[in-house]
Amino acid sequence: MQWFEVPEVIQLVIRIVVILAIAITLRVILKVLANRVVNKLRNKAEKGGVTSEQRLVSRSATIASISNNFATWAIAITTLVMILSELGVDTGALIAVTTILGAALGFGGQALVKDVISGIFIVFEDQYGVGDTVNLDGVVGVIEAVELRVTRVRDADGTLWYVRNGEILKVGNASQKRG
Repeated sequence: MQWFEVPEVIQLVIRIVVILAIAITLRVILKVLANRVVNKLRNKAEKGGVTSEQRLVSRSATIASISNNFATWAIAITTLVMILSELGVDTGALIAVTTILGAALGFGGQALVKDVISGIFIVFEDQYGVGDTVNLDGVVGVIEAVELRVTRVRDADGTLWYVRNGEILKVGNASQKRG
């Protein structure tokens, strides 16, 4: 017999606490890094006052938001699976069921997926941004927000239009005319 033996239950609790601590630390580090990049770009744009740099800040903030959400979900799911594994739950069956549910949701939510993927390309390709005067398949106005699923456009009458990104086939951006 050893002088100090840690009961198995306490070892389990310690392993779970360590998993949670690592997950929270990783999440905080990723969020701080993403915010630091956006803040550096924002400070640079405020000093320079250049419109293209302000667009870069807007795009960077959107990309940081996307990556933060993705990181949060990835870390949360991985942490949950690791904790369940520590508790003795057969995670192989859980992962199989989750994969089947994911496939079913993917087929059922094709329009949503199309909207989100289109939104990502709109942001990355800088097709338009907040403040641009655009024609989105007949909706003419000023962009108020570019989100992953929809773009909000305010027309001359003051009507706010929500245009699904996956339904946009043609974009006319008057703010990007050659001057």
